[in-house]
This record gives sequence, C-alpha cells and structure tokens, in this order.
Amino acid sequence: MKKALLLSAAALLLAVSCTRRPVRPAFGTVSVDTLLGDSGAGCRIEYRFATILNAAESPALQAVEQANIRYFFQTGEQTGSVREAIAAAVREIDTIYTADIRPTQSYEISVEAEGSVQDSLLTYVITRSSYTGGAHGIYETEYHTYSLAKGYEITTADLFTEEQAERLDELILRKLCRQYGARNEEELAAQGFFPEQIGATENFRIAPEGIVFCYNPYDIGCYALGAVEVTVSREELDER
Repeated sequence: MKKALLLSAAALLLAVSCTRRPVRPAFGTVSVDTLLGDSGAGCRIEYRFATILNAAESPALQAVEQANIRYFFQTGEQTGSVREAIAAAVREIDTIYTADIRPTQSYEISVEAEGSVQDSLLTYVITRSSYTGGAHGIYETEYHTYSLAKGYEITTADLFTEEQAERLDELILRKLCRQYGARNEEELAAQGFFPEQIGATENFRIAPEGIVFCYNPYDIGCYALGAVEVTVSREELDER
C-alpha cells in the first residue's frame, strides 16, 4: 500500500526507491502527420508520442507505457500498442470532424509528449493544442509522474498527509491572491478567476522548490489568464 508522505521531493524519492536498481527508460518518438479531408476544409493531425523503447525489459516500464498511451490518445481503459492507439484516434477524429461536422475551414490537432527521469521518478509531459472552430484555439499541458521502480503514478495522496491535504486548498487560494495582488476571492474573481474551482489538482510536477500545481485555461479561470502555476513548499504547508 502506498503511504502518504510529507511534502518533500527528497522524501518521495526515498519512498519509491528500490534495493534493486530499476531499469531506466530509453525514449524514442513515434510521429504522425496526416491530413483528413483537404487543406481547405479538413483536419491536420500531428502526434509526437514519446514511447519507451525498452518497455519490455521491465513490468514497471510496461505499466508506464500503457498509462502514457491512454493519457496521450485519451483512450480510457483501452490498451494496446502505440500504432493501434494512433489508428483508433485518427478514426475517431475522422468521424467527428470530417464525417459528422464536415468542416468548411481548416482544423488542427497537435499532441506532443516528452519523458524524463530524475533519480527514481519518471515524468511524462503531454502538450495539446488545437483549433476546431470558434474564436480561438485551445492548449493545455498535463503532467504525470511515476515510480520508476514500481510503475504506479504518483498522486497527491502519496505526497501529503491528511492534515496537510486539509490545508492545501486554502493555501493555494492564499498564494494565488499574493501572486495576482488580490485581497480576497472577490478580487480574484474580478480578474477572471473562478474561486469556487480553486484547489489542489492532480496535474502537478515535482520541482526542487516544492510541488508545482498546474492549471490550464478554464480550469480555475478564464482563457485570458492563460496557464497558471502555484508552487507549494514543504515549509509553507507546515506553517500554522
């Protein structure tokens, strides 16, 4: 059973370490660039998937590869190879954007990913951008961090004690007020934030200075605010 940890990258690294050195991933890229329909009224799809070339060498890497496929191609619980996931994703987009909607202008869907390893953690970053009609395109970034030894994804339940978790939402709200020069929730709302949606998110990355919570447009505020990040250190969380 995974144990709730204090907010410390060092503590997390210690907790997920293993006496047997885990297999380090060798990353490669599977690229797809295709056009559905025609250049004047179609949908261009670009995929740059960071695959783990040596996933077969470790059950943990196999688990991470399958999780990354699900996240990248948004396949739900469906598993399979990268190529199978690409084919299924392209078929779905073809049905939605070129068969059902029949666009009268060019659409674009781009998804890229990269993987990196720090000590015993594997971090996978997915960046999406698209234009499928409307006033503007949309973009988002999502982070996934895994135990390199065990292959499971690190969640906030692994990073915070129950006591820390109870204070976390309030701390994030206070930090946002300081970052944006607001005295209260009402002033945050005046700047385009949605105070009722502000709180801890599973979209985070681990940095030397603490845990960085990452919010995409519309997560906690209007599109004009762009991407928002809030860093919480162990010292701040332990403050009374």
